[in-house]
Amino acid sequence: MNRNSIVVTVLIAAIVLSVAAVAVAAGTAKVNWVDYETGLVRAQEQGKPLMVNFTAEWCKFCKQMKAETYTDPAVIAYLNEHFLATMVDTDEQQELARQYYVRGLPTIWFLTSDAEKITNLPGYIDAPTFLQILGFIASEAYLTMTFSDYVAGLEG
Repeated sequence: MNRNSIVVTVLIAAIVLSVAAVAVAAGTAKVNWVDYETGLVRAQEQGKPLMVNFTAEWCKFCKQMKAETYTDPAVIAYLNEHFLATMVDTDEQQELARQYYVRGLPTIWFLTSDAEKITNLPGYIDAPTFLQILGFIASEAYLTMTFSDYVAGLEG
């Protein structure tokens, strides 16, 4: 990803943030969660990557992500624009959690629109870091650089 692409991505994110701030102020912004199967179908139809959030009711850090990260206006706007977001309860869908080798919670998997595994992230992730990760995945920068290089490009 070249410098111009990064600048354009940042500018688009700024516009999305402005729109998201208005929606949050009105109390209407939220992540458009869909179930896993629906997410797989829609991701392919829309050509968007899929984010699969493995969680459980009893998980302290899952609750923290729901309360803090997934309520952040920038995260909401970016997820809704660039991803299909799914939430999987590991107690209810144990076999699916096994298929993704979920060992701790929360665990987030990113998939291509064709359901190919990109990467997984275990543990709590704060909103600013998560927003950078979302940009890294959505821009497909992971194909050509490390996450550290991507973040350095944003800061430089």
